[in-house]
Amino acid sequence: MQPINPNNKLKNGHVFAVGMSGSGKTSAAKKLFIKPADQVAIFDPVGDYEGKLAGRIVRRYKTIKEFAAALIAGRKTEQGFKVSFQPDFETTPADFDKFCQIVWAVGNGKHKKPLKVICEEVAEHSLSAGKAAGYHGKILRLGRKFNIHTINLFQRGQEVSKTIIDNCQRACVMMQKTNASAVYLERMTGIPSEAIEPLEPLEYLLQDGKEYKKGKIHW
Repeated sequence: MQPINPNNKLKNGHVFAVGMSGSGKTSAAKKLFIKPADQVAIFDPVGDYEGKLAGRIVRRYKTIKEFAAALIAGRKTEQGFKVSFQPDFETTPADFDKFCQIVWAVGNGKHKKPLKVICEEVAEHSLSAGKAAGYHGKILRLGRKFNIHTINLFQRGQEVSKTIIDNCQRACVMMQKTNASAVYLERMTGIPSEAIEPLEPLEYLLQDGKEYKKGKIHW
């Protein structure tokens, strides 16, 4: 399958959230970027999305075939849904690529709702920090015109492809473990490292384009 109805008028909805373990990246994905009526596909290798997301039950699928069937069926409607690929085995970059291939296939530039795609543990499922390869790279570069919005989560900016940082309209910078990570993110986003270093868990700097603002996630 291939995406349909390319639409260059659609806005870039890609975002990344970067922060050390415990900074609140998954909380950011849940609280800042997902609404109850959204259509959402989740790559969830460690089970962070069991239960509800934005007040809606997340339907978990252990096999890629079951996940694909659910996602294809969901995209044929205009109703909100939350579906995750969460297998019982340890996932690999090949599993992530297959997930992204299915997401790519259901892209539709004329669909009334974008497909929001949460990508957990991106660094662990990337082959290198060079140009993003496979279907994840294709979604980042071309997904906008097929109404696909990725939410990319990782711990250190140095560990992931610059394709992610370059192709995301928004960035959610959270607590960093080292000054080196803060300096790297300053170089890649323009957000001063002096603003990044004091961040505490659940605090964030949300950048849209070049402007950014500080906030905190509350549960």
